Amino acid sequence: MKKNINNFFIYKIFSPYPTLVRTFFLAIFFNLFSINFSAQFIDSISENIYSNPVFFIKIDTRGSFVSNRHVRINGIKGGVCFNEQLKIGVGYNWLKTNYLPIYNGENVNLKSHNVSTFVDYIFIKKKPFEFNANVQIAIGNVQYKQNQIRLANSIAFFYEQSITAEYRVLKYLGLGFGLGYRFVVYNKTAINEKLSAPVYIARLKLYFGDIYKDLKEK
Repeated sequence: MKKNINNFFIYKIFSPYPTLVRTFFLAIFFNLFSINFSAQFIDSISENIYSNPVFFIKIDTRGSFVSNRHVRINGIKGGVCFNEQLKIGVGYNWLKTNYLPIYNGENVNLKSHNVSTFVDYIFIKKKPFEFNANVQIAIGNVQYKQNQIRLANSIAFFYEQSITAEYRVLKYLGLGFGLGYRFVVYNKTAINEKLSAPVYIARLKLYFGDIYKDLKEK
């Protein structure tokens, strides 16, 4: 079942149209940050930044592709949230995959880690729906390894943008789905892989803030 879903994303949605997907998300973000929206966005940040910040930490996971093979990008993020609308923070991300590329005629492990900074902004919030835009910039590395020995290495710069829609199914439970694109700049001579690719997000969300508020009021 999981393999069929992965193949659907690879062959039916993303792989035939990589340029179209990339252009689509660039167009969305350029429109979001057009002059009119930018003014509203800056005003909203000015208002939110003066609210009392709430610290948060969360586990993050999303799907993507490396050389047309499905991979997972796992991470942990932490930062501050203003007015339940604007999040700013830092994260640590790593690549998880069963893909074994060939290097010098042998199968090797592909590893990647990075440290990121991100901004997450809810631009539409009308219950039970919520739409947010996320941008993160990171620096890290990409490696070929075998038996814990590093065979090839490249510093990498990451830029990722995504839009996620969430639907609150129950009072404390929501479903979310998002799409985006990851741009990676690295030494392709050292690491011969296609790293820039679409990303997708599918998640269950528990609204711990609401749970805490209700428990506090009892």
